[in-house]
Amino acid sequence: MINKRAIKSSGQISGGLLVFGVVVIIVIIIIFIIIKIVSSRPPETVISPGGEEKVYQPVYEAIIGDIKFISIEAKDKGNLLQGSESKNPEKQENLTTRERFIIVTIGAQNIGKQIITPQDKVWEIKEIIDGEGRKFDAAGSEADPWIPTESNCGASLKPAFSPTPCTKIYEVAKVSTDLKVKVFVEEKGITAKKGEALIDLKF
Repeated sequence: MINKRAIKSSGQISGGLLVFGVVVIIVIIIIFIIIKIVSSRPPETVISPGGEEKVYQPVYEAIIGDIKFISIEAKDKGNLLQGSESKNPEKQENLTTRERFIIVTIGAQNIGKQIITPQDKVWEIKEIIDGEGRKFDAAGSEADPWIPTESNCGASLKPAFSPTPCTKIYEVAKVSTDLKVKVFVEEKGITAKKGEALIDLKF
């Protein structure tokens, strides 16, 4: 004898599974469409509280303690430092590199009330860092003939005097962009402190 209840129950189960399968397929399709829409959206523009787009502003100054550093000038000299532009133009030979030379001048100003001497604090400009985090140290003594005579890195700084220029020459990769230079101050004595900051180069 055929069990009609068993057949009916089996049919209900099959029908339920079919409905469940259709629902799962629909859900998968909806999720796929949502993902596609989200991934195809253009990047959102960051808006400031005033309703304006936020644009990166170069930083040309930095204060460490009572020393203010100012980006004065940066020159991209390509792969050649010409002897005729050195401090000894008649005898100096050209200097070349496979990449490029960049001449950087940073000013240091005492914004405090007491004179700053090398015995009190050491101030200096360090390496160049590009947008990818690559670091480039200053060139060696072979580049010294192109350092201007007015460069006075680490010199004493009198209060409120005009910034003292410090010039260094770097060999930097051609592909490097968004260049910044690190400035550094170290206080001497028992309460020795160190500070550093990054300043954008002003070309």
